[in-house]
Amino acid sequence: MEKLSTPPGFVSQTTFVLRKVHRDRESSRSVPGQEETTGFGADDADGFKKFLANRPWILHDHKTPSSEALKPMKSEVRAKRLPNLEEAPVFNPTEEEFSDTLSYIASLRDRAEPYGICCVVPPPSWKPPCLLQEKKIWEGSSFASQLQLFGGNYTENPKIKKEAGVGFDDAQSEKVKFCRIERGYKKTLETFKKTADSEKERHFSIKDKFLGSKNSSPSPKPKDPTTADIEKEYRQLVESPRFEFGVFYGNDIDTTTFASGFPLSGPSESSKYTTSGWNLNNTAKLPGSLLSLDDCKSLCVPRLSVGMCFSSQFWKSEKDRLYSLCYLHFGAPRVWYTVAACHRSEFKNTLKSLIPEMSAEQRNDRVIVVSPYALSMEGIPVTRCVQSPGQYVIISPGSYYFTLDCGFNCLEKVNFAPLDWLPHGEVAALQNQEKSRKSLISYDKLLFSAAREAVKCLKEYSLSKKYTSWSDSCGKDGMFSDIFKSRVEQEKSRRKFLCSSLKSERIDESYDAVSKRECCVCFGDLHLSAVRCSCSDERYSCLTDMRKLCGCPWDKKSFVYRYTVEELDILVEALEGKLSSMFRWGNIDRNYLATPAIARSSQPEDKGKEETDSVMPWKKNSPVKDVESGSEEQTKPRKARSIMDILNDKERNDGEKGPMKPCSKKPKHG
Repeated sequence: MEKLSTPPGFVSQTTFVLRKVHRDRESSRSVPGQEETTGFGADDADGFKKFLANRPWILHDHKTPSSEALKPMKSEVRAKRLPNLEEAPVFNPTEEEFSDTLSYIASLRDRAEPYGICCVVPPPSWKPPCLLQEKKIWEGSSFASQLQLFGGNYTENPKIKKEAGVGFDDAQSEKVKFCRIERGYKKTLETFKKTADSEKERHFSIKDKFLGSKNSSPSPKPKDPTTADIEKEYRQLVESPRFEFGVFYGNDIDTTTFASGFPLSGPSESSKYTTSGWNLNNTAKLPGSLLSLDDCKSLCVPRLSVGMCFSSQFWKSEKDRLYSLCYLHFGAPRVWYTVAACHRSEFKNTLKSLIPEMSAEQRNDRVIVVSPYALSMEGIPVTRCVQSPGQYVIISPGSYYFTLDCGFNCLEKVNFAPLDWLPHGEVAALQNQEKSRKSLISYDKLLFSAAREAVKCLKEYSLSKKYTSWSDSCGKDGMFSDIFKSRVEQEKSRRKFLCSSLKSERIDESYDAVSKRECCVCFGDLHLSAVRCSCSDERYSCLTDMRKLCGCPWDKKSFVYRYTVEELDILVEALEGKLSSMFRWGNIDRNYLATPAIARSSQPEDKGKEETDSVMPWKKNSPVKDVESGSEEQTKPRKARSIMDILNDKERNDGEKGPMKPCSKKPKHG
């Protein structure tokens, strides 16, 4: 036995002796005077603890320790190590790059979109005056604030209190917290700053005094907390609340009633700030932004938000997945946490798994707060971005974001929609219709307004060869052409299978009296077509929900449309570069804008004719010449004919034949 080696893990850490203990047969007690002796002395407690720690673990009878036995004691709980969030990209444009706003933003798209956010630091020369700091606005203009309450139980309903305690397990309670939003007081920027500064100083001075008394070495002068210090304190206050605390926040302040920080007009030395695209009063209406093609007043007006230390904007996404441009005028930094659109479905699924089902009363009572770090620990990629005063932040379409203010500050934000927003807008329109949610804008109206503008620019390009931004996105394989063609094919299939049995009529002028027609069932966009019934002049439905419109028989319902299928096909061909279709669509557009309903009323003798005859003069019953046919008739309007003659002569001189080829793509600026 002495030659056998000791198995690994069973090596003795010290020498000890075991003596046999004799027990009495009649009693289970040990015989007096006989006791167990080991090699550890009375003063060798540390060695004994070390010996016990190095013993191999033995599971007697293969019993697994209970979860309660495995839980560490409170004194042994260690602080969790939080994951490091990925930092958002920061860009520093040159003076030349910064001069063209939308072109520069488009050049950042591929690098910024995977993060959902990016920061743009303007050149040193960009120092716009801030009108908010003028005495008239600083002391005179007031806004309604809201109170955000964290920690504690904010409901008086005992049933909800019980449900709140049962609905969460321990893991959820660490990741999901609640915040109650109450109406605050009306404040000016001056009074809000005083409140924000005093509350921040009071909070951190009390903390410094407490830590100083605990460490018996208080610092003579408390240092201003850094951004990292405020983030850490916010997590402790929100995720592990020991007391209830509240902060004020001014959110979604209309600049038309309050004031914008950017100048709308001013002296000649500040003219570059009044006309610049980085002035948020101009961004939404810039050439290249689709919002400039429609009257979207509510979206084109910038909004202000005024924050203090620990005030927050909880997880949200811009409506209709629009771009967002934010400028921090002055004050403390703002920390942004974002989840990019490519992880949107994972983000929603994770929130559903963390948040239990809640009644409507519970949802109205409080707002659910999920920590960005808790999401990161669940495997959701979260990006962090720190915005300092004088910097811009760009939120990509479809991204979710969460903000934290590090002190008193004022931020201005506006939405815009460049051409690459269209795929996101289409998805948003379909999802809003599926979930019966109202949209802020008419996607189809923007799409067709852009198509009409594109055809005009392509016609000018065909004559003057002057470069236009539409040249890159149109043509056979152009991005815009593909999006528009897909929408037209969708509309054609709906008409074919859903409303072929209804009588048809073209939309009249009363239909456009409302800027945005919506389905009375699903709130879907009805810019292109709709179904209505003679029982009501105000109720319209989309083609999908026409059975839910009313209970009238089918012969009382009618299908109304803006363009015929032939007209839509002509517009698609024009965007793909077919020259003759460009001129044919020009006549359609010109006649349609001349209000067909008025044209019909001036010709009562043609009342029984098909309504499309007044809009499409080249249909079968019309003697007007088709550009593509070989007819010798000369009945086409003289102006259009002369342009075609000039263009045909130009094509013959250049050796070009047939329809116009897709425009060659040019590299974008910046």
